Amino acid sequence: MAGGVLSSAGPRRSSGGVRLTARRWLGTACVVGIAGFGLACATASGPARVAVPSHSPTAAVPVPDPVPPVVAQAEARLQAGLAAADEGHLDRARADFDAAIDLLLSHPGGAFADSRVAEAYRRILDTVHVREIEMLAAGDGFTESGTEPASIDTVAGLPVGETPASPDTLARAVAAVESETLDLPVELNEPVLSCIDLYQGRLRPWFETALSRGQRYLPHIREVFAEEGIPQDLAYVAMVESAFKTTAYSRAKAKGVWQFVSATGKRYGLAVDWWVDERSDPEKATRAAARYLKDLYGLFGDWNLALAGYNAGEGKVLRAIKRYRTDDFWELRKTRGLRRETKNYVPLIHAAVVLAKAPERYGFAVTPDEHPDFERVPIEGAFDLRVIAECAGEPVEGIRGLNPELRRLATPADRTFSLRVPAGRAQAVAACVADLPPEKRVNFRKHVVRRGQTFASIARANGTTARDVAEANNLSLQKRLRPGTELIIPIPAKPRVVQARRQAAEETPDGRDRVRYRIQPGDTLGSIAAQYGTTVRDIQAWNHLRGTRIAAGDVLTIYTGTPQD
Repeated sequence: MAGGVLSSAGPRRSSGGVRLTARRWLGTACVVGIAGFGLACATASGPARVAVPSHSPTAAVPVPDPVPPVVAQAEARLQAGLAAADEGHLDRARADFDAAIDLLLSHPGGAFADSRVAEAYRRILDTVHVREIEMLAAGDGFTESGTEPASIDTVAGLPVGETPASPDTLARAVAAVESETLDLPVELNEPVLSCIDLYQGRLRPWFETALSRGQRYLPHIREVFAEEGIPQDLAYVAMVESAFKTTAYSRAKAKGVWQFVSATGKRYGLAVDWWVDERSDPEKATRAAARYLKDLYGLFGDWNLALAGYNAGEGKVLRAIKRYRTDDFWELRKTRGLRRETKNYVPLIHAAVVLAKAPERYGFAVTPDEHPDFERVPIEGAFDLRVIAECAGEPVEGIRGLNPELRRLATPADRTFSLRVPAGRAQAVAACVADLPPEKRVNFRKHVVRRGQTFASIARANGTTARDVAEANNLSLQKRLRPGTELIIPIPAKPRVVQARRQAAEETPDGRDRVRYRIQPGDTLGSIAAQYGTTVRDIQAWNHLRGTRIAAGDVLTIYTGTPQD
């Protein structure tokens, strides 16, 4: 029986039931704990006493602070979004950005109920705003891809032939030439030996890196040169020109692995327009270079003069030959008929052939760059490369690296482009692109020029630049626009699907429509401006905003369309 102790004598029965002997019960000392209270029993010799319970307070269970976990979760989603943006996965980045902001907005009491949440909200919102501006600037599909300096620009400053080569340099070079099969006649004179010393000395890291990079392109170059009937060892012209970089761009405005200037590139079939620059296409530019070198040899009948012509232009070499009455390059090199760059250029190529054919003899560690296999998929119209990268499940830089001839982060709008994608992805990319909604495409707006309009005014009204408008229409910025001319205005695709609260078409005095837009979580002035084809500055002016901070739920006034004169 819980709570009591029976006497050893047991119970006495009566007609009323079970009864305990009072004395025996009272004579037994007991303490019974009931609901936290102590009950003391005394013996017969003394009165019963009730023990008063002590009231020591129970340790309070701490209530977890809900703020740090929410801020940590929001920060984690922000970092995930930034990482996705770095890889070019825009939709994933924006979903993470929205999730980060929604976590703070859905905090009990809102984002400003607690100062720590408010601080995190402002910080994350500012970070998202800056990144989305960057994504729009570099990722609206219209900003031109970056370039890097071409190695040809450093040739003129090299001290070729200024220091006599050592006997060891000559002996090793002779051994290398005799042990290798060369199809280009190589001279081992003082300028060439001087270049060999340069490649082993101050230019050693550059030479090793360039030769490693070139392993990706050399097999194709040799194949094309063999088909065109020219020496395959001329492949190392590309090393001196660009270090085998497709993005190399020189002070002379030559571009790509083979460093074609625009006019010569077009002469040999390389398209250069607002969308593509095939001088950076290693396949097409190699074919063009082979044909140009072949034509130069046909003109001069000598590979050294042909190489000089490739660098300086055939006209310059022909004038030097005529003026100094010699067709021996090494004699011309001693005259003032050629620039210092051209004088250094030919021996640098000879030296590159000697070392590149036997790099291990000179202690070079050639580590070929990764060369991913690819296949092609036809893409009709303009699509953002980052969207295509998402379709392929690849970082955007991987897709961009396979297609270096694309000048923008987009495929051309006015043609079907044969896009290189990683091997095994063509079918998936084709299916994905076919199912993309319209907002995923790179969009355009048509504009008919009105009296008094300029490239600048049209660009300002459409949230773009005058240069982009001119280039998209293959026009010069100096050209005066005639009323009635139809222009294509490049505009970015909508950065996210949002809901806008619009009034019935309310036309303003200048012919534009006024729109009332309710700000959604994750919106920035930059993303809203891009959606409506306007600028952040205009939205600020229309709504009397001093900064760039906006809050979800607020309503902005936006004017769409082009104002009429």
